Amino acid sequence: MFMTPETRAKNPSRHPGCLTASDAENMIFRISIVMVAFAWGYIVGVFANQNIKPIRMLKHGRKAKSFFKYGLEIIATILLNPLATMDVDVFKFLSCT
Repeated sequence: MFMTPETRAKNPSRHPGCLTASDAENMIFRISIVMVAFAWGYIVGVFANQNIKPIRMLKHGRKAKSFFKYGLEIIATILLNPLATMDVDVFKFLSCT
């Protein structure tokens, strides 16, 4: 993607906009990690909405938060604050059990 001057000096024939096979593999890997994180947050958000506390509805009929954001807040609370007690076992969602 972006070449540093050191990389450009080592490989001057490579065009800065060209992607090699390893770059494409890295991009696919990164996109797949983001997809797993999104799915995990969404699934936890849907579960929490149905079983723990529903997301409140605003006056115009939309939910105050998306399922993803709701799930991400729960996951972040559990991971960043180990003393917090939550009724959701997010690691079960990650392991699909």
